[in-house]
Amino acid sequence: MLVFPKSEVGKRIRYLRRFQGLTSDELAKKTNVSQSMISQIERGQVSPSLETLWKLSHSLKVPVFSFFEAEENNAVTLTRKSEGNLIKRVRPNVEYELLSPSSGKQMSFFKMIVSPGDGTEDPLMFHGGEECGYMLVGSLRLEIEGEVYVINEGDSIYFDSSLPHRFMNDGDTDAVAVWTMTHNF
Repeated sequence: MLVFPKSEVGKRIRYLRRFQGLTSDELAKKTNVSQSMISQIERGQVSPSLETLWKLSHSLKVPVFSFFEAEENNAVTLTRKSEGNLIKRVRPNVEYELLSPSSGKQMSFFKMIVSPGDGTEDPLMFHGGEECGYMLVGSLRLEIEGEVYVINEGDSIYFDSSLPHRFMNDGDTDAVAVWTMTHNF
């Protein structure tokens, strides 16, 4: 059974907060999350919600994936088929398989698998940078700043990540896309 790595995520958030010279109270104010919740997250006592992770990501000006991986300083990184870092349940119906390191890098490259489901109740995401994706299997409905876009197998899309967005799979089977995000550090 896969367990949310709350202790490691908390350590990473504490490291990023301290690296930026912020107190936990200052981060709490920036994210509109209580200082005690920030402390509990950093000590690995609670699993932060998706919304809280996105707020922390936006406030710390780092990609949300940076909370889940160790710093990579290699100039070249090769990820074999069986070596991708799978992050399940960051959103209820989405799995992300990191295909490259993103921490300390200017972009992230990953496979996104979206299970069927409405998704209109999922919070809108936004963060610095840009995104582009290519549909391998199935189709996705993307809501980007109130506009709806449908991408099918072989289609690609690009958008500014600071625009509020979310992904929905209206089909009966998993939708699979390859995605790249740049980071606005």
